[in-house]
Amino acid sequence: METLKVIKMLPVQQGTSERGPWRSRDIVVEAQQDVQYPDRYVLHFSGAAVDMLAAVCEGMTVTASWAAGVREWKTKDGRQMYTQEMRCWKIEAAPLQEGRPF
Repeated sequence: METLKVIKMLPVQQGTSERGPWRSRDIVVEAQQDVQYPDRYVLHFSGAAVDMLAAVCEGMTVTASWAAGVREWKTKDGRQMYTQEMRCWKIEAAPLQEGRPF
């Protein structure tokens, strides 16, 4: 688990596929590192994991666990495409630490 600051919460996406209804939500987080340019990530939540975000808001410091993977698909014109996906399966408020400004 890594300590992160929530930068932006994107809107919930939802729809219906051949397998039934679905929903997902992405959030932008920043690693809490003592560096000039900290790393930023987009964490993806889908299905029931979206409900975990009810207790999260922008500016909040959280701890999160995720799995990185690559999603592959073909476009309508037959091109093979790939994208990096960071699927988050756990997120919670970070415990307060003395001496830390966040």
